Amino acid sequence: MNTKEAEEEPMNTQPSTRTVWIAMGVLFALSLTEGVFLVNFHHQMREIGSKLDTTISAQGTTIQQLTRNVEQADADAQGKIRQTEERIAKAQAELQRTQRLSNVLAKQQKETEEQLASRLGQLQQEQTATQGTVGSLATDFSGVKQEVSLTKEELASTRSELQRVIGDLGVQSDLIAHNHGELAELRQRGEREYLEFTVRKSNTPLRVGAVSLQLRKTDVKRQKYTLQLVADDRTIEKKDKTTNEPVQFYQEGYRQPTEVVVNQIYKDRIVGYVSFPMRRESRPARSALQVAPAAAF
Repeated sequence: MNTKEAEEEPMNTQPSTRTVWIAMGVLFALSLTEGVFLVNFHHQMREIGSKLDTTISAQGTTIQQLTRNVEQADADAQGKIRQTEERIAKAQAELQRTQRLSNVLAKQQKETEEQLASRLGQLQQEQTATQGTVGSLATDFSGVKQEVSLTKEELASTRSELQRVIGDLGVQSDLIAHNHGELAELRQRGEREYLEFTVRKSNTPLRVGAVSLQLRKTDVKRQKYTLQLVADDRTIEKKDKTTNEPVQFYQEGYRQPTEVVVNQIYKDRIVGYVSFPMRRESRPARSALQVAPAAAF
């Protein structure tokens, strides 16, 4: 009996060791499989994390760009608002100025109407008084005709003075043109040469015939300008001249003065013409800078 048991013990021991090794192999396989799974899982998590970082970075860039766009749009809107406010302020100032001017004109019109009404009353009184002296006026008809004739001569002389004014050198000027149409009529007379110009504020003088003109300053409100001109290589500055005022200077070889007439004054330019003598005199003439004693620059 003991011998049989002793013989069976080795047989039971051998299967037990194999089972252990099998179990260990299974555990190792499971561990290896789990390790591979964990490595793959860790790798996948890293890829997911990298993708998340890329997505978050892209979203951050997009948010920054949107923020910049919003800031730029806000700045543009603020600029447009300021421009609109400035325009409104200018419009309000212009409206106020127009209202003040309208009030002044209305006051002047009222004063003129009152003066006309007063003058009309005086004329009516004079007419009433005159009706009683019709007989005496008839006897003095010849004297009245003579006075009318003298009055017509005075009116004709006044018209001539209106057309021929005194220039800034104290010399009676040529006929003055106030616009392009009148200047065309003067050209048809053939007495002088006329060249039109538009001189703008610039560091470069404008050549007009034999002279150069350079605009220094304009005063639109007072309708005045300051002009520097060059003739015969000499420079003359004419200060605070007005529209339709003959600005006179002499060129060598001419007894008559050359005249600059400005018809229109703007903020940045003047428009007018230069009137040149047609004939050069044989006798020595005054230089371009020589002026009459009464001249005022």
